[in-house]
Amino acid sequence: MTRFASWTNDATGPNESDPESPGQRALPSEVMPSAPTLIKGILLAMVVVALITFVPPLFEDRSLKVVSIGDSVTYDADPGIRAALEATGAVVVETRSIGGVGLLRPGIDDYLDDALVGDPDVVVVMLGGWDLGEIVADPSAYALRLDDVANQLTAEGARLVWLAMPPTPPGEQIEDARQLANRLFSQLAERRADVDHVATGMILGDSVGAFVRFRTGLDGRRVQVRKVRGGTDDGHLCPGGAALLGQAVLELVANRFVLPEAVSEWWLGPWTDDLRYDDPPGGCRAVVVG
Repeated sequence: MTRFASWTNDATGPNESDPESPGQRALPSEVMPSAPTLIKGILLAMVVVALITFVPPLFEDRSLKVVSIGDSVTYDADPGIRAALEATGAVVVETRSIGGVGLLRPGIDDYLDDALVGDPDVVVVMLGGWDLGEIVADPSAYALRLDDVANQLTAEGARLVWLAMPPTPPGEQIEDARQLANRLFSQLAERRADVDHVATGMILGDSVGAFVRFRTGLDGRRVQVRKVRGGTDDGHLCPGGAALLGQAVLELVANRFVLPEAVSEWWLGPWTDDLRYDDPPGGCRAVVVG
């Protein structure tokens, strides 16, 4: 309006009868966009707003879902597994491990079904200690049970990551049974394309996979990996051992799925102060190498 008014009041203003007069010329498109251009701009702005509003939840919904199940040893491993996977920013982990879990225990099928409620993409399994008697008595029957369990856990498309039983303290005298169980777990993965097996002996043990209380951790320093109970070695895990298992699971899952790189030093996070690592009190603060 100001521009037109200045022309009208100017003594030498535009000649309205002259088609070449500025007053008769159409304004350049960059000054006054056409209606179609305006409509396109509005639509583009609406699309941008929609993307800003809905894309973050979309990516959040696409986070890889992982659930871990197992016995009390797995319960100690859970915080490390969760920390490792969630350090990528692309995984959500639900931990369901609890003491006394075995594949032949009463109520186990309900426990397994409950673990699948969130429709996980990956199920991490580590157990066996409560089944050793039956495994030794009838390995073939237990192998069939493993197939039934694998069918149950993968029915909706989940992938299994089956961790072997870690080395046990010599005083427990169950190494032969543990190794038999681990062979059955390994064979399960060999005959099924939806199961990955992780041998834990070289992860938590010494150079030949035997039990140790201390070993080299993820940062290259010597760490306590197994608890001490009543002055003797115990099969349960300290943060150093949980971190080593977490790293092994992370590497395997990242090999199967596209995941961002985990943040550095995730193994030093607040999860290491979980109260389970002080059960029994001082169990993860041994000062004498065993």
